[in-house]
Amino acid sequence: MGLASAEEQREFEQACASHPEVLAARQAFEEVLEREAMQNALPVSPLLKEELMTAIAAPQAETPVISLPARRRMSWQAIAAAVAVLLLAVSLVWNLTLQQKNNRLQQEIAGLRSDKDSAMNMLGDMEKDMEVLTSNPHVKMAGMKGTNEAPAAYATVYWDSLNKDVYLMVNNLPAPPSHMQYQLWALINGQPVDAGMIPNDVFIGRKKLLLTMKSATGAQAFAITLEKKGGNPTPQGKMYTLGNL
Repeated sequence: MGLASAEEQREFEQACASHPEVLAARQAFEEVLEREAMQNALPVSPLLKEELMTAIAAPQAETPVISLPARRRMSWQAIAAAVAVLLLAVSLVWNLTLQQKNNRLQQEIAGLRSDKDSAMNMLGDMEKDMEVLTSNPHVKMAGMKGTNEAPAAYATVYWDSLNKDVYLMVNNLPAPPSHMQYQLWALINGQPVDAGMIPNDVFIGRKKLLLTMKSATGAQAFAITLEKKGGNPTPQGKMYTLGNL
C-alpha cells in the first residue's frame, strides 16, 4: 500500500514465502480489499451513457457539466477488518523475526558454554597429569626448543626412566598441512627411534594438551620432525624442535 520501505517489503515477502500463516493473513487482507472494491463499484446508468454520447456528437455546443454519482466510501467495518488483518500479519512477522534471533542467540550461548566446559575439563585433566608427573622422582623433563626451521616452536617431553613412558606437551608448533604430520623421535645412542605421531587434531581447538607417546628405553634426547601423514621409520622431514634430557 506504499506505507512500507523497500527493506520492510523484502522482509514481508520473505516471511510470506517462509511461513504459511503469514501468507494466509496477507491473502485474507487482499480478499477483504478486493471484496469491498467490488461491492462499491457503481455501474454506468443508461441515462449517463446517453448524455455522454450526445456531448461527444455535438462538439460546437458548450461542454455540459455532468454530475457523476458520488462513489460510496468503504464501510468502517471493512476498513477495520483490513487493518486488523494487516496488523496481524505484521505482528506475525515481528514475532517470527524475534524468535529466530532468540534461537540463534541461544545456540551461540550453548556453544560458548560447551567450549568453556571442554576447556575447563582439559585444563583440569592437564593439572592432574602434571601433578603426577612432577611429583614422580623418576620423571625427567626435556624442553625442546625450536630450530632454524621454526625458531618460535617449543614442546615439552616427560620421560619416566623407571617404566620408560613418554609424555609430550605441544606448547607451540605451527599447524601442519593436512597431508603431513609431526613425529616424535627419541635419540638413543645418537640414533633416532620412533616415539609416536602427534595427531593433527591437536592443532584444531587443542583437543588434548598432554599426549601419551610410545615408550623409549635409554633416551638421552628428543626431537620432532614434520613427516608424511602416518610417519616414517626414520626421519625424512625437517626438524622443528630438539631437546636433551
